[in-house]
Amino acid sequence: ALFYGYVNGVIKAGLPRDTSTSLVMQTVKGALKLLESSKEGPPAWSAKVSSPGGTTIHGLHVLESAGFKGILIAAVEAAVARSKALSGN
Repeated sequence: ALFYGYVNGVIKAGLPRDTSTSLVMQTVKGALKLLESSKEGPPAWSAKVSSPGGTTIHGLHVLESAGFKGILIAAVEAAVARSKALSGN
């Protein structure tokens, strides 16, 4: 759902679905490579790629305003609870 949310955002910006999917895939791959090669954690990496007034910081602002971190935490908690329920723990 998260991946296709990004794809749909690119489509909304006017690019075709196949191009949108490819761009999002390349962005995710690049981000993972940077995180894997970095000795610093995600907050430091995010600060490095967020230029003042740039696209990344504007996107992050929207995510933070919507409570995105809390939503992700709640999703993980729900998955863990369901896993425990299914396993009888």
